[in-house]
Amino acid sequence: MSWLHGLAEASSAFEAVLGLHPELLQLYRAFYGALWDHHLVAPNLLELCRLRIAAIHGCEAERAIRHAAAGVTDAQLAALDRWRAAGCFSPVERAALALADKMPWEHHGVTDEDVAALRVHLTDPQVVALTVALTLFDANCRLRLVLDIAPQHRLVEIPAAAHGVLY
Repeated sequence: MSWLHGLAEASSAFEAVLGLHPELLQLYRAFYGALWDHHLVAPNLLELCRLRIAAIHGCEAERAIRHAAAGVTDAQLAALDRWRAAGCFSPVERAALALADKMPWEHHGVTDEDVAALRVHLTDPQVVALTVALTLFDANCRLRLVLDIAPQHRLVEIPAAAHGVLY
């Protein structure tokens, strides 16, 4: 599960690791859950970006999770690594994926044009929410990799909620 010792029984390996500090787990769950629970950005955008960032990091623990109700198609999942050339992504999905591609290693390369492409489809508050989500997805992958959290394949009906399992 991880190189850490003294992990408590939990619903997921990620939750068990963060559960070593219960207050942090509660805050992390609330913050992550707010992105999905309050529909600050369309769930399909969040899910596509989450999986794209996981692919960039090679984070199988994050890629092993699928949100059934997020609205991502099988064709999109299959084409995610070559999204620029694939015809199954909408303009807003392409704009979000372009930003997601830069977040892990090229965040200093985010341009006014990248943000303008998003603003054609999203409000300024949604652009902020998406950017926060991308940084959190990046952090999730880094945490999983550094803490050596093993993949647990899961198909969940809804993404992690503030009161649900943090996988």
